[in-house]
Amino acid sequence: MDNEDDIARSAQLALLLEVSAYPKPGNIDRTHDFVDTNYTHFLASSVAVYPVLRAAAARENGVGELVRTGVAESMAWQRGGNTHFGALLLLVPLAMSAGACKGYKPAELKQKADEIMRNTNVEDAISVYKAFPKAKVKVRSEVPEFDVMDEASLTEIREKELSLYDILTISAAYDLISRELVAGFDKTFRSAARLKESAEANAINEAITHTYLWLLSEEEDTFVKLGFGTGKSRYVMARAKAIVDGGYKLKEIEAFDEDLIKAGINPGSTADIIAAALFIAILGGLRV
Repeated sequence: MDNEDDIARSAQLALLLEVSAYPKPGNIDRTHDFVDTNYTHFLASSVAVYPVLRAAAARENGVGELVRTGVAESMAWQRGGNTHFGALLLLVPLAMSAGACKGYKPAELKQKADEIMRNTNVEDAISVYKAFPKAKVKVRSEVPEFDVMDEASLTEIREKELSLYDILTISAAYDLISRELVAGFDKTFRSAARLKESAEANAINEAITHTYLWLLSEEEDTFVKLGFGTGKSRYVMARAKAIVDGGYKLKEIEAFDEDLIKAGINPGSTADIIAAALFIAILGGLRV
């Protein structure tokens, strides 16, 4: 792999594989839809963002602009609302990193992606803030100093000359994706390594669902914590850990999935990181 098209294909395939994996407790997959958003919306969005992913592979700056453009493309091709906002936040700098690196070695990709995020600027922050309402992101908790739904925040960000990295450092205290973006993509690369290892012994579907459950057992999911509270997010973690420790029994995973779907509990942040991890694993040679 040595060009923008292959990097974009890898990212697009990662999005398609992530949403198709079943059972992935609490999230949309090829057998589960939500009321307003369904599997086909995710498929359409995955195809729609290809040009943006390709553009990212040819650049080393403009993270915010590309995320905003990706959101616009996603929304133009489907009617299900927010499908890939969190995934785009992760995939754009990772695709940039892949374009800048030669051999797709994990350590090199990780270091370059972190550098790209640290070099973001005020315009990146403004662009991402403007993408929130366009993506129809359901915000339950805002950055205290800078409400993403208040245009006055844009003026303040400019006046204080805050970069996207600065803003995400604030929200990292309670948001899993923000934390991943300012902490060097640690969980993404750990999950990618786990995916590749699991895929050596399992079909790709099982590799994805097992890695998803492992990650869910390791970290409280932002969507769950903000929507249902710490008690519920810790319960979800504990139940995922029991499944992991018990050897990933299918009946237990299906029961967990059914319970979360009935309760409307959606570990969406975990799914976003798995999509990013799949991208890294595919770059590293993972094949279905």
